[in-house]
Amino acid sequence: MKQTVLIEGMKCEGCSKTVSRLFTALEGVDRVIVDLEAKMANVETEREISKEEYTKALSETKFTVAEIQ
Repeated sequence: MKQTVLIEGMKCEGCSKTVSRLFTALEGVDRVIVDLEAKMANVETEREISKEEYTKALSETKFTVAEIQ
């Protein structure tokens, strides 16, 4: 399954690496590719991951999940 997660607050490569690391740690995530310019992460998963799960993963950062497509 593929999900596109739109993320607000990313401004640099460090931001994208943090998002990638936190999303990769979620159960069921196989691969994460963060596109800093588009402000989104393309996530390949074994299962559907909810907006709440993504939001919780980012809870200790300045980033927020705007939308999941």
